Amino acid sequence: MLFEQKNYSSGAFYQLMIQSIVPRPIAWVLSRNPNGTFNVAPFSFFNGVASEPPLLMISVGWKDETTQKDTWVNVDERNEFVVHIPPADMAEAMVATSKTLPLGESEIDFAKLETVSVDGQTLPRLSGPRVAMFCRKHKIIELGTERMGMIIGEITAIWADDEAVRMEGRRAHIDARKIDPVARLGGLQYGFLGDIKNIDRPSR
Repeated sequence: MLFEQKNYSSGAFYQLMIQSIVPRPIAWVLSRNPNGTFNVAPFSFFNGVASEPPLLMISVGWKDETTQKDTWVNVDERNEFVVHIPPADMAEAMVATSKTLPLGESEIDFAKLETVSVDGQTLPRLSGPRVAMFCRKHKIIELGTERMGMIIGEITAIWADDEAVRMEGRRAHIDARKIDPVARLGGLQYGFLGDIKNIDRPSR
């Protein structure tokens, strides 16, 4: 079947889109609210976009017609955020943090999460995820007629659980099985890590 955009509402075509672009990694983002508490929210329009400097992006929408989501406001005003890769054993807690709460009310309390301080970092990380990327705002670009905010962040530090890291000299190898990431599919569906195999690249 061929689904042409012109024949569908934006919402219907969006559903086709997110069911086709699968699996999507999930950024579980911690940022600081104006009152000093922490906002935590998941976003599956997320990926790495550059290597030098190391940049990632998340795409964030609006709470309603007049109010940007807290993550967007917090990053824009305070410049820092932390991206976690949610593990399978925290999938329900991650989904719980997608609930819209009043401004300043923290998902840390709502979802019964805990934070951990990291040496040299002004924001904490969540306890539980095996990887956390500390980022500062590079730029925010508004896209589309619904004015989604594409937040581009520079990764200034990566924390990884010792059990997920194997060192070869100065080179670190992070074990995907130990991270055990949750992936976003369509609708209410989520995916989990299955088989992993190595495939050699063609010789140059």
